[in-house]
Amino acid sequence: MDIMAEYKNILVGIDGSKQSLAAFDKAVLLAKQNQATLHLLSVVNGERYPTADTIGYGFIDRDVYQESIQKMEATLADYKQRALDAGVPDVLTKVVIGNVKLELSSGYAEDHDIDLLVVGATGLNVIGKMLVGSTANYVIGHTAYDVVVVKTDINNDPLKIDRTAYPKL
Repeated sequence: MDIMAEYKNILVGIDGSKQSLAAFDKAVLLAKQNQATLHLLSVVNGERYPTADTIGYGFIDRDVYQESIQKMEATLADYKQRALDAGVPDVLTKVVIGNVKLELSSGYAEDHDIDLLVVGATGLNVIGKMLVGSTANYVIGHTAYDVVVVKTDINNDPLKIDRTAYPKL
């Protein structure tokens, strides 16, 4: 008797961190088990569309994002090949300019009928979370589909995340 839903479109956010690599590894397993399409999404922080706002990135030349986009496209191409080699039937990659929280919870997710999001847990301390917020926490509260928050590696051992990049209490 199957008690779990069958997922068809699994999304994982990739930013190059240890957390996103762990989420990718678990998403590969889930995609294989479900014979689902695996969506690898990287979001370059910035406005998705040009605006006339004087606040934010509205007047910045979009070319400033090109180096970041190219770097993430190469990273996603590597991850895609790894997923295909592991037996995932279909892997799609995309790099977008925008807000990662919004793209994972609504933008890209809604446009591609995502039914499961696999996201890495943040390694931030309390101050870091207050300053930048938790992507995982945001998407859990703002999605209409299932979310898996990954806190362990492929062997279910706790991730050892270096927290030195953020202020200590």
